Amino acid sequence: MQPNPASDNPAQMGSSPSDYLILAALSCVLFSYFMLTAAFSGYGYFIDELYYIACSKRLAFGYVDQPPLSVALLAVSRWFFGDSIPAVRILPSLAVAASVFLTGAMALRLGGNRQSMIIAALGAMAAPVFLVMGSFYSMNAYEILTWTCILYLVIQLVRRGEPKYWLAIGVLIGIGLELKHTSVLYGIALVAGMLLTHARRFLWSKWFLWGMVTAFLLIVPNLLWQYANGYPSLEFYRNAMVNKNIPIGPVEVILSQILFMNPFALPVWLAGLMYCFFAREGKPYRFFGWAYLLLLAVMIIGQSSRPDRIGSIYAILFALGAVAITKVTLLHARRLIVPGAIALLLIGIILAAPISTPLLPPPALKGYLSTLGISFDIEAGKMNEALPQWIADRLGWRELAAEVGRVYHGLPPEERQNAVIVSTNYGEAGALELYGPEFGLPPVFATHNSFHHWGPPSDSVKTYIAVFVNRRDLEQRFESVVEAGVQTCEYCTRPQQRIVIYIARGPRFSVAAEWGGFRNYN
Repeated sequence: MQPNPASDNPAQMGSSPSDYLILAALSCVLFSYFMLTAAFSGYGYFIDELYYIACSKRLAFGYVDQPPLSVALLAVSRWFFGDSIPAVRILPSLAVAASVFLTGAMALRLGGNRQSMIIAALGAMAAPVFLVMGSFYSMNAYEILTWTCILYLVIQLVRRGEPKYWLAIGVLIGIGLELKHTSVLYGIALVAGMLLTHARRFLWSKWFLWGMVTAFLLIVPNLLWQYANGYPSLEFYRNAMVNKNIPIGPVEVILSQILFMNPFALPVWLAGLMYCFFAREGKPYRFFGWAYLLLLAVMIIGQSSRPDRIGSIYAILFALGAVAITKVTLLHARRLIVPGAIALLLIGIILAAPISTPLLPPPALKGYLSTLGISFDIEAGKMNEALPQWIADRLGWRELAAEVGRVYHGLPPEERQNAVIVSTNYGEAGALELYGPEFGLPPVFATHNSFHHWGPPSDSVKTYIAVFVNRRDLEQRFESVVEAGVQTCEYCTRPQQRIVIYIARGPRFSVAAEWGGFRNYN
């Protein structure tokens, strides 16, 4: 294979060291914003963060709902920085900030100039999906970074005609699979896109084979864990698809992509898609366009209400679109279009920040959303909420732990010595475990996802404090069930707006024998 005639020399590519300083400055601004909102917004931990922290105290080669790498990274982060909200969010904030840097760098690698670089980076910063994922701890921020790195290396492979890049790409794909199983869809779409274009020639190489073998070897430890535990993740994904997704039509899928990538950024990534298919300079990268369309088709066929599922592919569309805007347009038009695109993206960032991150207090955010006339329904059971789920699910956790503590310490001393807390949700369980030392709470057990793996409590336990558990289920299994407290939260999502706390005494069953039937992989 012959290298692409375009050079990687910075001078010939229209880039300079100062360009990368500008990119670094933009990334630092975004990272600082994430840290400031984490420290001073007044919001608490996000529901998934509570669960992640619980997982990070129980390191393993797998979990019911995820591979192990993001949990291991959190364990390391907690060891260095502690458990405060800003500390927990350092790594995802860095990951998204780095993704912004790489998106701008991709525009330079594609032959763009400083203006291209800035437009691409601002496009990534404007995307609510990027902003949301950088504002709390989950594997999703790492997925964005991992696949932005892969896309960057694929550009290098095409530019240089050097198949050895497949080995590094394979390593990153393996890391991506150890972060999130479903990221395999990106790999399938990328290879399929190449097969549909002249880029297929890059696949007929021993380096591609070695890269894929490397990716497989990296995921083997988790596959072995899955086998040893009966493949719980398959049950989890099946249940999540049925119970979590809100089926929506093709038009709604496309509109949700536009909304969650920011309507003000639409001209940029749409220009990138058009550049792939219709510009001579974009022809070598047409496979990226096919990869995107294939991922979008999966979303449409699956009627998915979760637009973030393909969010990572937009980095390359922002980069391609930025190059198209600054390189293809006529000179006299470019003088208007380039500053117009930058201004549009800056407006988009300003408008998206309060929606995507914990910036405004709940009443102000509710009013802001009402003014814009938008709402977000992405999960079954959390529809028509006052606040977006990714904001609302940061409220009420410490207050819940305080109320449970009041109930627990109101028990007679002999009951307190042999009592446990049980829940059917990992959010409640994670919060009560995290705040347990502060409020002097007993051990926490739950039937939800990996919490189920960490049970059951002993059959010697006769008093259960049940949180987020159906009363009828309790009455069928216990001699006495008493409502002992209620935690209310006006701006929480519906499941957390009113949580009843029960005291259940005298179990009429063996919890050890029946624990397996209580599992809730969802």
